[in-house]
Amino acid sequence: MRTIYKAFVLLMLTMLSLGAQSQNNRRLPAVRERILQAKLVEIRRSLNLDQATMQRLRPIYMEYEREILGVNTNNQRRMMSANTDTLTAQEAERLVMVQLENAKRLIDIREKYYHKFKTVLTPQQIVRLYQTEAQIRQKVTQELRRRSMGRF
Repeated sequence: MRTIYKAFVLLMLTMLSLGAQSQNNRRLPAVRERILQAKLVEIRRSLNLDQATMQRLRPIYMEYEREILGVNTNNQRRMMSANTDTLTAQEAERLVMVQLENAKRLIDIREKYYHKFKTVLTPQQIVRLYQTEAQIRQKVTQELRRRSMGRF
């Protein structure tokens, strides 16, 4: 339990520092690296992986993360927050098409890496990997919301 708490606190601090340092693009790679390391710690704990398996998984997962980060999800946020009353038909169509293209890219990446993950993990472990990622995203989102509520 302490390990989960430590990993979560590290991840939260890293995410908080990401927001605080967003103006300084030179530090962004270091922050992303710390987030990735915290995720790897949580994944290893969640999947109960031994050192040898983790060493084989690490480079595959890091490559997977880089590709996932390469998909621009800002358009998704823009679409979800757009005022439909002020959008032209062309703007609305462009937002939808960009969102669909991003979704396809994410599916292609997950399919590609499923086969790579399968060389190291069982299908059940891959499902658990995706579940752990979703839990981490949910915790980070909740914590960021909680912290941003105090600012207003």
